[in-house]
Parts: sequence; C-alpha cells; structure tokens
Amino acid sequence: MDGQTVAIDATMLEANAAMRSIKRRDDGRGYEEYLKDLARAEGIEEPTREQAARLDRKRKKKGSNKDWMSPTDTTARIARMKDGRTHLAHKAEHAVDLSSGAVVAITLQAADLGDTATIGVTLQEAQANAVLINERGVEEVVADKGYHSNEVLIDLHEDGVRSYIPEPERGPRNWDGKEKEQKQVYGNRRRMSGRRGKDLQKLRTELTERSFAHMYETGGMRRTHLKGQNNILKRLLFHAVGFTWRCWSGSVRESENRGPCRVSRTRFCLSRSRSRHLRRAGSN
Repeated sequence: MDGQTVAIDATMLEANAAMRSIKRRDDGRGYEEYLKDLARAEGIEEPTREQAARLDRKRKKKGSNKDWMSPTDTTARIARMKDGRTHLAHKAEHAVDLSSGAVVAITLQAADLGDTATIGVTLQEAQANAVLINERGVEEVVADKGYHSNEVLIDLHEDGVRSYIPEPERGPRNWDGKEKEQKQVYGNRRRMSGRRGKDLQKLRTELTERSFAHMYETGGMRRTHLKGQNNILKRLLFHAVGFTWRCWSGSVRESENRGPCRVSRTRFCLSRSRSRHLRRAGSN
C-alpha cells in the first residue's frame, strides 16, 4: 500500500434505535403525544390515533433532526436508507487505497451531513495514516459526484491534493467573480475527461464497494448493535483491520456462502503490475 491515491465514499448504517421512540429536543414529548397536542390545537378534543396520523401526513419537514432526537442513542440522526426507508442512522465514510484495496481511514459521522461536509474529516484521517507509509501522504482523491462542489475542490487544491470527482449536470454556470472556483472546476473536469480519470473511477467503484460489502453486508454491520458513535467506530475499526489483513494476506477465497462477495485472491488484491501502472501514471 502506498497511500498516495485514495477513494472516498460513504454509506448509511442503521442505528440501534427505533423511530417510534424519538422525543422532542425542547420539551421531551413523544411523537404520539406531540401529534395529539397538534390535533387538539386544530379543534379535535379527543383525537384518536387515526386522526392524529391523518393530520401528520399533511405536515412538511416532520422528521427534522433539529426538533427530534433518540433518547437511547443521541448521536443517531433521522436519514433515508439505501432502500428508501426512513430510519435513525449513522454515516460511515471510507478512504480506500487504490493500489491495494486496503482501508486507509474510517470515520463515523452524523447521518444528516452531506458528502461535501464530511470529506474533509475523512481526508484528514487518511492523510495522518498515509504519512506513516510515505512522506508525501495522499496526493490524489477519487470520489463520486456527490462530493463535487466549489468549496471541496478549492480545499483539496490548497491541501496539495488532485481531485478526480465527476461533475453533476448543473447546466450553464455564471463564473463572474468566481475565477478561483472556475479554475479548480475546469481543472477537475479536464482530469476526469482523461484516461486516468476514467480508470480511477472504475477502481473506486470496485474497491470501495468491496469494503462496504465485506464489512457491512457479510460482516453484519449494516445494522449496528452498539450505541454511541465512539463505540460503533471502535467496532468498525476492528472490522477494517480484519478486512485489510485479509486483503494483504490473500486469505479471502471463493465461498458459496458469500454471495456477492465471492472473489479470488487474484481479483481481491491488485496485481503488482497494476500498482506500478498507477505510480507511473501519477509521476507522469
């Protein structure tokens, strides 16, 4: 592992807390009690559960994290899961080395934070670990289009890191007074249109999703059984150590019980020639 080119991606983990147990942050009322109070304010003296639910369907932003919290896990946040369900969740973000597939850093953050708000924390952790391997640290960051923003590209440039982030369809943009932002956006767009940018995106899809599959699907961490971000992060770090060790030792074999994670050693760990190609392309 050289730690010079890393891919960053995030996924949601279902928290060990139920939505029906959430309470108001201001006065501690439960959700059903709050709905009945709203119904009484609308003129319904003794509202039934069906009447309160009917009133609830008409409200907007009823699951705001600014108003509601879980009394059992205060660090969990209301978020939409990958399957479309709304649940209390945490956000796990990985930084994966693209020369070996090993996990360089993991952070656990609030589920209501966007990708552009969390990439800085994960990159900082990855830099601290990459410096232990090479003096230059992380030099290139690959991510999906959810991480694309003017501020992210500027911050990466100021940190001396090249970005390979696809640009979402935003239509024509007005760059008046934004020469600095325009320069970084165009530079990232130029890198993404090249062969290396496309190859790195393929590696990102392969290796980051592989770490998610082994740790959260077959590893049983898609739904956490711990409470509190510190406790959950400790468990994630142990899983990451096991995943990285299997990657280096090549002990992952094809298994009938692994489902989508069935990979051989040659497919699981990048070949030396591929690693040399990455380093050679980076030097050019």
